[in-house]
Amino acid sequence: MKIQGVGVTEREKGGQGAAIGAEDAVLLVAGAVDLVLEQAEGALRRARALLGRSDLLDLAMDARDDLIARGRNSGLHTPRFAGADPHLEELARRARRRAEQAAAGGTAQGPAGSGHGAG
Repeated sequence: MKIQGVGVTEREKGGQGAAIGAEDAVLLVAGAVDLVLEQAEGALRRARALLGRSDLLDLAMDARDDLIARGRNSGLHTPRFAGADPHLEELARRARRRAEQAAAGGTAQGPAGSGHGAG
């Protein structure tokens, strides 16, 4: 196997097939570095183009709206994870039931030892 005039590889010489010569190692590293730099250059070009847009705020708001919609549609959004509102709603329901029971003539039981409900 010839590599652009480099010469015969170890495999063709009948030597160890897995051995990599120093020149091959340098070429591998140079190729990997070139690939990384090319990708970084493309990313910088895209970032520069993005920052140069006059509608950047609108673009960011659209991205925010899209992410919120994805969150809603993901099935991961449940009241349990949404925050404190469900807990406060439950407390409000309990308070309303107690008030309705007290108005209906029943005894509203408070927490033990709090003095509520005892005459």
